[in-house]
Amino acid sequence: MPDLLAINLHLQRRLERDWRDEVRAPEAARWLDEAGLLPDRKVGLPLRNLLRVGRIAGQEQRPDRKNGKWFIRRLAESRDPGAIPDAPERLRPCLPVDRGAFPHDWPVNQGPPEFWQELGKTIAAFGHLERMLASTCHALLTTSERVEAFLASPTKEAASRWARRLLSSRVDPMHGLISELDKVLREAGHVPHAVREDLVSDLRVLRPWRNALCHGAWLDIDEDGCGHLEHFFKEHRTPVPFEPKLALEDLSGIRAMTVDLTFRVADAASISGPLDTQGTGAGYALAVDMPRMREPRRAPPDT
Repeated sequence: MPDLLAINLHLQRRLERDWRDEVRAPEAARWLDEAGLLPDRKVGLPLRNLLRVGRIAGQEQRPDRKNGKWFIRRLAESRDPGAIPDAPERLRPCLPVDRGAFPHDWPVNQGPPEFWQELGKTIAAFGHLERMLASTCHALLTTSERVEAFLASPTKEAASRWARRLLSSRVDPMHGLISELDKVLREAGHVPHAVREDLVSDLRVLRPWRNALCHGAWLDIDEDGCGHLEHFFKEHRTPVPFEPKLALEDLSGIRAMTVDLTFRVADAASISGPLDTQGTGAGYALAVDMPRMREPRRAPPDT
């Protein structure tokens, strides 16, 4: 790794000494070659690479596009020769972070590996749950009855509403998918009211944890293996209770809840309508081949 401070300091001192506002990259590369700071057989190639990744202070490309020419600008606000000794202090805030000073696996270098493995599994479980929600809403919106109703609709307004819901079922975030699931299950009318309400309520309890774990920042890990999570919720959306200090067991519990809800969504969808006749059990076809399901299923007999 080249000495970025020495390279940038040399360039700024040359610009200061020569009373120049800027220098083109090829000439700057010759300065570095002469000083032995960045030697290379292809003159200017290493400097060009550093410019492309933003590691040189005062860099500018004109015109600002792929084939523009690179310049290095002087950072001093005045031409006072006395400013040269202070160049390192002026230059350090302009330089990129020294990445080599950080641990190899930063920012997950603290705490036991099992903690981060469990966090990854939990986040992956959220992805499967959201896919199940989206696939369920999409499938229940595209049953043969709904398609026939869409084709027979006398107005464009009803067809537009159906088309918007169909699109939203694929692109909405988790909040919108939960609301749509509640709506399509209620419209299908096969899932008991109490079961549907419990399912939707549990999904809404889980959603803030999904947002916190996927978007929050882990500040540090204690010696006991507990991680400190920082995440700011919108008003009235903070989980109750919410404890920002989480242990491995807490992550495992959230993942278990996520997996359980994924199966419950699949079961509710199987009862409500589409079911692949090749499936081997409730929810199996939804998990395997949801988009290909079309035909509705009769409501289960009352027991």
